[in-house]
Amino acid sequence: MKIAVIGGTGLIGSQVVRELRAAGHEAVPHARSTGVDVLGGQGLDEAPAGADIVADLTNSPTSDADTVRLPATPVQPIAAADVASAVAEVAAGAPLNGVRDIAGPGVFPLDELGRLTLSRKGDHRTVVTDPTAGMFALVKGDVLTDPNARLAPTRYTDRLA
Repeated sequence: MKIAVIGGTGLIGSQVVRELRAAGHEAVPHARSTGVDVLGGQGLDEAPAGADIVADLTNSPTSDADTVRLPATPVQPIAAADVASAVAEVAAGAPLNGVRDIAGPGVFPLDELGRLTLSRKGDHRTVVTDPTAGMFALVKGDVLTDPNARLAPTRYTDRLA
């Protein structure tokens, strides 16, 4: 099966491509480096040509040299490897004709998650709580998954350790 992976050279996308290829599929990564720009639209018409499935794994953060601006929106972070496994399983499986919700097992406010992550990585930037920052600023309420979502096994704090 031919699968076009938009964002296929990033952290999660490259793992999805690797898993799909290991399972015998033709996984084709697409990203700015391959001529596909999701924001500008370049290459988006050509990327899925001949593909049986298209997986879109694109995202973007908000930051500058000294600060990272994040809202306090509650999220359930999930390990990239767990996402890659779930995406590869769905992309190569029978059509869901619906949505498969997945999430990590823990809930964190996004700004606190940012502070925890930067601290553990020795990054001295300051996290500023900004309810207007980034794509999660558009979310009213929370972005917690459906109560019936599949929870991945890897805890965020375990993978930072």
